[in-house]
Amino acid sequence: MGCLAVLFALDGQEVEKLRAVQREGRAVYMHDEIEERFFDEFPEYTCELDKSWDAMHRMLTDGNLDFENKCPPLCNVVFGGEPLYGVVRKPSGETVTPEEEDDAFIILKTPEQVTEVAKALPLLPKETCEERYCKIDAEDYGMQPDAEDFDYTWEYLQGSLDFWKRAAEEGRYVLFTVDR
Repeated sequence: MGCLAVLFALDGQEVEKLRAVQREGRAVYMHDEIEERFFDEFPEYTCELDKSWDAMHRMLTDGNLDFENKCPPLCNVVFGGEPLYGVVRKPSGETVTPEEEDDAFIILKTPEQVTEVAKALPLLPKETCEERYCKIDAEDYGMQPDAEDFDYTWEYLQGSLDFWKRAAEEGRYVLFTVDR
């Protein structure tokens, strides 16, 4: 998955407006009303993850890129939370894997989840993350995990700490977005 991801810290009113938009229109709303405005007016409430989000999610969970790998609070950094767009269910009730979906993802984390993430991330040792990263299945990931990719992922994770802290302190929601 070579797609760029961004986190946005939203207040309750912004979340209500986003939820009021019909599901099929949320990706356009996200781009037109949130993304452009936040990058221009509220850069302190944006955090770019670039392409690190894929390895980051795998490293912080069970090694898989899956919406269902629940291991809070760390799963809430990327795919955990309330799917607002792009996460669909098969007729069997199973969640479609990210590889099966061909659109954007918009996933909302509550202020409570944000607080849990903000508390947990700074306590996560680099060595632990590196061990978990090295266990990522190369075939599933699409490349062999290596030191350069780990450092890249670790750098973005560390770069997000102040963002999570600020969002938690202000009781904000966090929106994970990625276009495919």
